[in-house]
Amino acid sequence: MNKKYSTIVFDLGNTLIRFDHSISAKKIANLFHLDSKKIYDTFFDSPITRAFEKGEISPKEFHKRASLLLGVRMPFKDFTDIWNDIFWEDKEVCELARQLKKSYKLFLLSNVNRLHFEYIQKKFDIIKIFDEVILSFMVGAIKPDRVIFEDVIRRAGNDRTKLLYIDDREDLIKEALLLGIDSIRCEGAGKLKEVMAQKGVI
Repeated sequence: MNKKYSTIVFDLGNTLIRFDHSISAKKIANLFHLDSKKIYDTFFDSPITRAFEKGEISPKEFHKRASLLLGVRMPFKDFTDIWNDIFWEDKEVCELARQLKKSYKLFLLSNVNRLHFEYIQKKFDIIKIFDEVILSFMVGAIKPDRVIFEDVIRRAGNDRTKLLYIDDREDLIKEALLLGIDSIRCEGAGKLKEVMAQKGVI
């Protein structure tokens, strides 16, 4: 039987690799006696974080701007050690990805900044299995911007009907579907396997 899909596209954060910005926010809050929620909001979804994820500012510029916003003074290395130490592997989803690698091309599509990706790349072997890695800071666009999805389609040979996209965020799944990319919301390995079985992927 011919496969419906040729390429499976995985999101990274909270799909393959889990993360929690409150870990770094609490560490800085404890060091400087600050409000951890303010730090969390600055780190997780702020103009400077979005600019960093788009590759518009360098790691050192991000460190400088974040430090000014928070009113703290930290050496760059100390800051990045805390900024990066927020990740752990979803072992079951990563194992599923490794199984899928035997039968499909695998793409990685992520809104991620340079510091986080370089850290993840060194710490987690899962990154090595991907045939293509499409990252927001390299493309200059973040999901749900269509530019980054169109880059995936182009790299996959311009046939969006052969793509299956996996992401934990419902809004990004909806955007991919609008572009004609079949998609599944990742709600854990068990549910993901169940839906993939229904679609004939596994």
